[in-house]
Amino acid sequence: MSAAGHGRLSRSASSIVAKQVNGFHLLRIDGYSQTKTVLPGQKLSSQQFTFGGYSWRIDYYPNGRDPSAESNAMSVYLQLIGHNQRLQARYKFSLLDHDGVAAYELPAETGSFTSVAYPDVDSLPGSRRPVQTAVDEQGPGCGHDEFIGTEELERREHLIRDDSILLRCDVGVTQIEESWLAREEPNNSELTWEEAYGYDAPPRSQRPRRQDDGEYIKQCMTQQPGGRLRFRR
Repeated sequence: MSAAGHGRLSRSASSIVAKQVNGFHLLRIDGYSQTKTVLPGQKLSSQQFTFGGYSWRIDYYPNGRDPSAESNAMSVYLQLIGHNQRLQARYKFSLLDHDGVAAYELPAETGSFTSVAYPDVDSLPGSRRPVQTAVDEQGPGCGHDEFIGTEELERREHLIRDDSILLRCDVGVTQIEESWLAREEPNNSELTWEEAYGYDAPPRSQRPRRQDDGEYIKQCMTQQPGGRLRFRR
């Protein structure tokens, strides 16, 4: 490949960094015994929360998610909130005891999420909302149809305190960061340093020599993402 223009190749390098980020949301359900009057297929939802650059909520079905079944177990689901978003995430649900320690949990799973719109809900603390059914929105989220049986939950007295239970949902997503590793120093016959870098242009006495391609590639291989490549003089 021959150099274009002034006989010299233009060079630059960028990076994509993928990393796992983890967090959790707590949903305290006060008046647990009263939530059992909610019909099968109807849900109670947490406030919308943000994690990993995405918005989420937890859906709690006291008597199961299937409206056609008489379930003796609660269902719990994690929903991605937004517009036309798709995402793969790792999730795990657990119930905490009086000391805030996970005393009941199901294994972590990885699921594919398709976002749903938040249906006309005030996100301010203390807001009231109607009980919703599973078919109010498209997109099932990811979770467990039979998270824990009602009899089993009530038999484990350390999970219920003052008619309250505490549900924890752990979420893990892959976060992508993009940045420059290096941008070619300007060719004197093309852009000036000031035109290319503006106020960041170094003093003339500190402007480095141009590395050969081998030096340039080796330094790009070790450069930390987000930093500016330092050329040796």
